Amino acid sequence: MDLLYGFVKTSNFYDDLNFPQGFNRSGHFTIQEAELLTAIGKRLFQLEHQLAEPKNHTEENFVIMCQTKREAETRIESLWHKYKSVTQGRRLHTLTGCTPGNVGNTFNELEGNY
Repeated sequence: MDLLYGFVKTSNFYDDLNFPQGFNRSGHFTIQEAELLTAIGKRLFQLEHQLAEPKNHTEENFVIMCQTKREAETRIESLWHKYKSVTQGRRLHTLTGCTPGNVGNTFNELEGNY
């Protein structure tokens, strides 16, 4: 059982949906962060989604952080927060020139001019 920063090392993690060119080329992560995410990101994903049981105290703390939404205390926890914030969709806000009640009135006024 290989450990990296207290986490059990599994196969490499790739998020081709959000980072088709890889974590290194995304521009969101430093080289060290990208390497860490690739090395233990799969284990972090499994722990967050309860697909695997925590094997030690470090992994238990990570699961508690994910479930309670508390602030990150370790480098790995803050990296996972950063990954989650980058991959979650952003809200789109738009501005329009008229309200829904005025749309019908404007159309009727224009019809009278033809």
